[in-house]
Amino acid sequence: MSWRNWLAYLEGYLVLSISGDDPEAFFNLALARGISFWDIARPDSGTIEARMAASEYRALPSLARQSRCHVKILDKRGLPFLSRRLRRRQVLLAGGLFCLLAIYILSIFVWVVDVKPQEGPLRQVTPAEVLTVARSLGLKPGARKGSLDVRTLEAALEQRLPRLAWVGISFHGTRAEIAVVEKVAPPQEEPFDRPASIVAAKDGVIKDILVINGEGRVKAGDTVRQGEILISGLILPPQPEKKPGETGPPPREQPQPRLVRARGIVRARVWYEGEKSINRQQVQETPTGRRQTVIAVQSPQRRYTLKGSQHPPYTYYRQEKKVITLPSWRNFSLPVELIITSYLEVERRQWQLTYAEAVALAGEALLADLKGKLPAGVSITGQKVIPVSQPDAGVVRVRAWLETEEDIGRVVPLNNTGIPPVPPG
Repeated sequence: MSWRNWLAYLEGYLVLSISGDDPEAFFNLALARGISFWDIARPDSGTIEARMAASEYRALPSLARQSRCHVKILDKRGLPFLSRRLRRRQVLLAGGLFCLLAIYILSIFVWVVDVKPQEGPLRQVTPAEVLTVARSLGLKPGARKGSLDVRTLEAALEQRLPRLAWVGISFHGTRAEIAVVEKVAPPQEEPFDRPASIVAAKDGVIKDILVINGEGRVKAGDTVRQGEILISGLILPPQPEKKPGETGPPPREQPQPRLVRARGIVRARVWYEGEKSINRQQVQETPTGRRQTVIAVQSPQRRYTLKGSQHPPYTYYRQEKKVITLPSWRNFSLPVELIITSYLEVERRQWQLTYAEAVALAGEALLADLKGKLPAGVSITGQKVIPVSQPDAGVVRVRAWLETEEDIGRVVPLNNTGIPPVPPG
């Protein structure tokens, strides 16, 4: 707002509508007397709208009679008119000021304290334990935020709860959030010489196998399923050969199987596949930079708009909504919400993809999704994309494959019988 508009607002101004056979004659007479207008617009051929200082209005009736025009006041704006309205509504003004003061006073206190685990559910401590310790340190509903030293509270919580690795406290309005991370015990490593087998972590076709210790159960070219033993930690002794003409029972002392920790590398060809659909009718939205904000108060019975329009101002837009609730006191809360809605205008552009363009676009997106799921260090040896929908379809669906070469071996400890334990489920 320019300095001239600010000055007009402080002094008060009128929005006028001048109609008649010759509105231009009215303006000529007014300008000759030194009366100034601004924001002059012509909504139709016989009417002109303009704004003028409220203090100069007394001279207009005589000018309107001379020019045979009709002058109508559409609106009265500015600080003098606003103060008159407020003087007539002193109770409403006092109530509004009281509400603002109450909101400000309540906003400087903490009314809700929450515990937010950062890495999954808590296992070593409970949220109730954290809240109990925080309450004993002064962080509780009703505490004044300005009297709380966040860093001191965080250090004290970590000291009082040694099972926590990290504590972070943040304020969101009248809500205090305690973010916690528990200490995690380092995983117990398997003894290096504990008997174990190497099994297939996924389906694949064996490309090559290197057995360092144990007994190989597969060879190059074999198709294996997940969980199948590749290198066994159970080594069976060779059966003794009978000499020609030898009869009778086998010797009493038979060599016993040995349990070892299998070691080796098993590389296999593994395939990953997936499907993806894409609509040939594409829509692109580009922000224009225009933005309007609507502020409203929502009560259980009605919605009151304080600023802006009740309806979206643009044909195409993106919407951002923020809801602010008033803080509660003990078990009492006001059923009123302040809703701030921002409308961001966008321009929409639509176009039709050809069948080949849709297949290529869907294939690139699907291959990117599949590559994002691959384990680290895996080399891709091939890829393929094929369409599985008709050329005249509005929605194009494609299927893709990725071929990789990777080590699919996974070490599984053996029990005393030489059998890998059955995984749960």
